[in-house]
Amino acid sequence: MEKSQQDPAATATATSITIDIADSSIKTSNDSTLGFSLPTRADIRRLFVASKQEKQRRWRLIKTYIPDWIILVLVNLAGGLFGMLGPRHREFSLSDRSIRYSNHYSYVPDFVPPLVGYGAPVISALVFLVFRRRNWHDFHCTVLGIFIAMGLNNVATNILKNAVGRPRPDFIDRCQPSITEDPPLKLVDYRVCTQTDLDYLHEGMRSFPSGHASLSFCGLTFAALYLASHLRYNDQRGHAYKTLAFYIPLFCASLIAISRTADYHHHWQDVLAGSLMGAFIGWFSYRTYFPSILNHSVMSDRPYPSRIPQSARHSAPNATGVDNRYAVPVDDDPYQIETPDEEMLCEYSVDKNRYKRAASSALSAVRSTIMSNRGSLRQNDNAIQTSIEAKADTSSQ
Repeated sequence: MEKSQQDPAATATATSITIDIADSSIKTSNDSTLGFSLPTRADIRRLFVASKQEKQRRWRLIKTYIPDWIILVLVNLAGGLFGMLGPRHREFSLSDRSIRYSNHYSYVPDFVPPLVGYGAPVISALVFLVFRRRNWHDFHCTVLGIFIAMGLNNVATNILKNAVGRPRPDFIDRCQPSITEDPPLKLVDYRVCTQTDLDYLHEGMRSFPSGHASLSFCGLTFAALYLASHLRYNDQRGHAYKTLAFYIPLFCASLIAISRTADYHHHWQDVLAGSLMGAFIGWFSYRTYFPSILNHSVMSDRPYPSRIPQSARHSAPNATGVDNRYAVPVDDDPYQIETPDEEMLCEYSVDKNRYKRAASSALSAVRSTIMSNRGSLRQNDNAIQTSIEAKADTSSQ
């Protein structure tokens, strides 16, 4: 009798929760907090102290990335070598007003863009390594990605600078020409310059594209994507600090790029081209090792799994509601530290109808439970009414 008098709404809610957890097989995680914490002694030991077997497995993993490191070194060396070559000696007009600005010191020194471009992603990865993820594989992929990105950007920027040979806005001031007017129906070249410092003069003919803009946008686009992904921007929960983490690096890159027009070192076309090229290379290199931050079906704060074979821990097809070929365990080798957070699965492809089927089955179960409870209540009401009538007949007799 007491069982039949339970609240139908409570029973329905409990049943819906049970159905949702047991039958829908949809895994979620509580990632609404930042999750940063000071490393304990055990965390530090896990990061820097490894058994002999773990060291062997780590060495196996490192060997799979040797080609990447070889390419990384070659690309960065090539970028430096192309920067040492001289530019094309392009003809120009002494009456061209776009290159007659006065020579001005750089608002942003030359060492700042590479320092920011390399430093911002690496420092971000170090912060997550020590205070949150404690994951060497994530840090390793970040370092590989940003060094390849900056190397490719240097190669592209220096090749274009030398091939185009466009004079900077302050080129006439650098050149100090020996004549004041163009010859009749003819342009002039660098031979009219009296500047004795050839490096200074040739640098004045390397305007397109802007190296400051390309370097800063390459590194800071990579950093913006890294911060947005590792703060789980795609969790669909709308946190303002995640937007700021993505916005601030790009805003700083914009300030560096725009400064090159303010100090008369670049034309606006140079800055625009360098910014777009750097942002594209930074994005492309980031996607080489990390999934998209806009894909809601993956855990974007994790790099792609490492290249050594996974261990025997595999998930059954029903563990995530998708086929095993679409369920990729995040690295469970000792190179990537195993924590409870790492045991989550990364779903690279999801059957969208699965959620609809799960919700439909849960709703059907709730309806059937409510209907059965209503039937039970009607039976109880009828039984009580019959009992009252029987007692009334007995008392009347």
